[in-house]
This record gives sequence, structure tokens and C-alpha cells, in this order.
Amino acid sequence: MSEFQQRGAEIVGVSVDSKYSHLAWLSQPRSQGGIQGTDIPLLADMTKGVSRDYGVLAEGLGIAYRGLFIIDPDGVVQAEMVTNLAIGRSSDETLRLLDAAQESKKGMVCPMNYAKGKEAINPKEAKAWFTKHAK
Repeated sequence: MSEFQQRGAEIVGVSVDSKYSHLAWLSQPRSQGGIQGTDIPLLADMTKGVSRDYGVLAEGLGIAYRGLFIIDPDGVVQAEMVTNLAIGRSSDETLRLLDAAQESKKGMVCPMNYAKGKEAINPKEAKAWFTKHAK
């Protein structure tokens, strides 16, 4: 959580489960499949409106796929990833995407496998970047 906060990011969990299910998860130790100790706010999307709006709702099943959205302060989705129910998300990859989104807000372009601390591409000097980094 602190790595996200250091970058000025806020995290919110949204699920189509009820606040009672969330309370049960929060009360259940991690060693038993729960999320006890987490400090991420959880929102119950009982109407499924958020899940529908973000395109992660499996309408016929009434469940939501796992979605991850990086939304900038202007409300623009900068990155999104949707996976099937059995595929977990990666904090490391989420941080990488967040770093790239923040770098792009400075007018830079992030190449494949960009990570914080690596050189991004200044579009006005792209030829020099490619000359230096081409393999």
C-alpha cells in the first residue's frame, strides 16, 4: 500500500458481493483465504452498475471478472486489465503501469518493459532514444 501512496495513488476494491461478504473476508485470516488486515476500502457493487460500466460484468452469471483500472486525477482511464476469475493480479505490474501512466503525463512515451528509473522516450528525441537502445 505504501508504494502506491508514495506515488499519490488511491486504491479501492469493488466487488458485486455485499458489505456482509466484505466483512466476512476482512474478518477471515489470510491463512484461511480471507483478507484480514487489509486497509483497502471495499465497495459493494450490489446493483452491478460499476462492474457493468467498466465492462467486467458477466451479465448472465451476475459476477464480475477481475478488473484493474488506473484512472488519472482527471477521471481518464490510463490503463486497464481484465482477467478471468482464476487469474490473480500483480502488485508489481500494477506499480509498473502506474509509473508508466505518470511518466506519460509528463509527455513521455514508455517503451516495452518500461519501469520506474528507466529511460522513457521523449517524442521530440525519439530517434536518439532508439539509436541508443536498439538491439
